[in-house]
This record gives sequence, C-alpha cells and structure tokens, in this order.
Amino acid sequence: MFFEVCDLFSMRKNFIFDKPEIAFVILALVFGLIFVFTNLPLKTVDESSHFYKSFDISQGHLIPKSQYTQIPKSFFHLQNFSHNETTNLSKLQYYFSQPLIINDTVEWNISNIAIYPPLPYLASGFIIFLGSLFNFSPLLLMYLGRLVNLLVYITIVYFAIKIIPVHKYVLLLIALMPMTLYEGSSLSADSLNLAQSFLTISFFLHLTLVKDKIHSKDILTSLILVFALIFSKQAYAIMALLFLMIPKEKFKNNIKKLASFLIISLPSLISIIIWNSLFKSTYSSFSPDLISPDYNIQFIISNSLNFPTILINTLICTFPGYITTFVGIFRENMHYLHLYLIYLYCVVLVIVSLLDNSKYRLSFKQKIIPLLIFSLVSLSIFLFEFITYTPIGCNFIAGVQGRYFTPVVPLLLLFFHNTELFNYLSTKLNSGLLMKKSLMILYLFIIIYLTISSFVIIGVYR
Repeated sequence: MFFEVCDLFSMRKNFIFDKPEIAFVILALVFGLIFVFTNLPLKTVDESSHFYKSFDISQGHLIPKSQYTQIPKSFFHLQNFSHNETTNLSKLQYYFSQPLIINDTVEWNISNIAIYPPLPYLASGFIIFLGSLFNFSPLLLMYLGRLVNLLVYITIVYFAIKIIPVHKYVLLLIALMPMTLYEGSSLSADSLNLAQSFLTISFFLHLTLVKDKIHSKDILTSLILVFALIFSKQAYAIMALLFLMIPKEKFKNNIKKLASFLIISLPSLISIIIWNSLFKSTYSSFSPDLISPDYNIQFIISNSLNFPTILINTLICTFPGYITTFVGIFRENMHYLHLYLIYLYCVVLVIVSLLDNSKYRLSFKQKIIPLLIFSLVSLSIFLFEFITYTPIGCNFIAGVQGRYFTPVVPLLLLFFHNTELFNYLSTKLNSGLLMKKSLMILYLFIIIYLTISSFVIIGVYR
C-alpha cells in the first residue's frame, strides 16, 4: 500500500524522491519547521549564548572586542522555560506579547563563543536587526533567527547533495539525522558549519571524480569554501587537505597542483593564526580556578606520552555517549532517542555507505585521504576540549560531544565506498522496481525517526 501511494508522485519515469536533493528539501522543511517552533526557547545546547551573539552582530559588532556583550534585559524572560516544567501554549502566547526594550540592557558573559567569527551569525543577526526595527518581541526574534538559519541550512545542503558524485543517500541520511536537523534548525553556529562542511566535501569530491580539468575558477571556489569554514569553525578548515585527492592528471603538471594547493592552504593557515592572535583575549573558561588552558598546553608538551593514554581512556569510557549525542539528543541534552534507535541509525548509515551504486569509484589511496582528515579533525577536537574545557589533573577529556564529529562523518564513511564484497548486491539494488522500493524504505526510515524525534520535543507541551 505504501509503495502504491508513493507511485502517485511519479512523473514519467522519475518521481520526486528519485532526486535525493529534492527529497531532502521537502523533509528538512517539514520537520525542520516542527523543530523550530516546538523546541523550547533557547533549549538547544548553548543556544542562549548564540542568540545573544546574533543580537550583538545585529547591532553591527562584527569583530569581538571582549568576553561580554550588552543584551536587552527583556531577553532574559526566555530563560524562564525550565527543563522539567509543564509548558503550555498560553505561556508562549504571553511571551510573544512581551515588548522588546532595546535600550534597557545588561552586560552578559558569552566568553565560550565570543571568539567565534561573525559568519555563522550573519543571517540570524540580519533578521533580528529587521525584527528589532518593528519592535518584535524577544521570543519572536528568537524564532525568526531559527527559521532563517534553517532556510540557509536547507539551501546549502541542497547543493551539497546535488553535486556530490558518490554517497548521495549517505549525505541525505546524515543531513536529516535527528541531531543534525535539530542543530540546523537552531540559532547555533553549528547550523551553518554543518552545511558548509557538507558542501565543501561534496565540491572536492566533484573535482576529484567528475571534473576533467581543474580550472582557475575551481581553485577560487575551493579557496572561498575553505575560508567559509575558517570563519565559521576553524578546526574543520583541515578539510582543505581534500584537495590532495584530485588526480595530478587534471592539472597541467605537478607544479601546478602544488601551487594550487598552496594558494588554498597558506592563506587559510595565516588567517587562522591572525584571528586567534588578535582575539585570544576574548576567550576564557567558565571555571578559571579549575581549568587552565596554559597549564593544559604545558601538560601536553611535557607529557606527550601520557596524553594518548588519556585519549584512549576517554574513548573507551564515553564512546556510547558520543553515539547518543551524534544521532539524537534534544533540549540541552535532557531528552534523547532510545539507545536501540540510535545504534540502528548508525548501522543503516554503514549499510547505505556499502551499497552506494554510483558509477564513480574511489581508489584505495583516495579513500585514505578522507580517513586521515577525519582523524586529524577528531584529534583537534579532543585537543581543543582538553585545553579549554578539561579540569586540571583530570584523566579524561571533558566536553566532547558526538555532534562535533558530524561535519566530517561523511569522510569516514567514504572508506566503505566501492567495497568489492557488496558490489554485486549494489548492482542488484540498482535495478528497476527493487531500487525504487529500497529508496521508499529508506525515506520511510528517515520519516519514522524524524517523527519520533518530533514527539520527543513536542511531548513537553500540554
């Protein structure tokens, strides 16, 4: 019956879900809007800080000057939505009617994100600026900021899925994973960073597998994408190394390839150094008596053999938590999907990676580069959290969450592409009706997960 209903969407030989980028837009828009408007105000992790940063950007403060910003006192009413209370629609209606008093401000510490570049906040900052002109309530400004972030996320990921030559459905699964869409429909800087990372991976794979020759415009586009990552979240700029996947035959000579790589990587590295040097003072830990970045850096330098032990202990003890925060956890990590559902999603990701039926093939050497980049980004995440978030003397690394790895998970899953053991089955699945039914099962799987996630979020309303 399900497949017969899906046939109603058929147009000639193709129906709408044959194009994963179109399916993504439809599903992300439907469930993203649900996430935007049913998620409690400022209950995505660190969303209050991101909201205040967006407001700061809306006031024209693009460059961070200190750990503090001036926030209207009326914004703090939104903090009254607690984790465990019974939240009703009448309470939301009340806060929708509360005025924005923009001149009555208070100084607020946003040191955990003050150093972030302005790019992830430009869209939400602009819509908050427009809303402020019409004196919209703080609650309405927050929802508008979420909404515009969702639309930007959907637009960028649409192009990422459209141009990626392999693992289209893998990227679809990752981009529509409950946790990913939840972040994409929030005020978090992760909303833009996730989309940018997916687009960067897709573009470099497009250059590697589809393009016959690499031209100057391709180098310029690569540079822009890497710079966008730098001015979003700097750790993911390591993805510039994906340029090394491109076969040397697509350049005039080896010198041309090396020069192109340096054009992309050197300005990026210099920009990271300059930004962190200029604005290092805007970052401070929440517990300076317990956490000392300078001490932790010295510990790594003087105990270089002990740090890998700490890293291994962290992975062994907290790996299940990483999986949970990777797939689906909501409302400041207070509500999450059942563990069986979480592990099943990961299994399906691997299976879809193995069964990819693209006509393009990655060599073993080309798959090693993404795997190396995934490892480098992951290591940088652990290093950063150890330096900035881990208490002195702690024998594990604190603060790491699974969602931090989502931007580079497509690189890890590329290792499963074109696995000989699954080539025969993949060919069978690519045939006619079987392929169509397989896709319908995949979309039904995604819809079920997003529906369950929606009920987890909506369940707080009475």
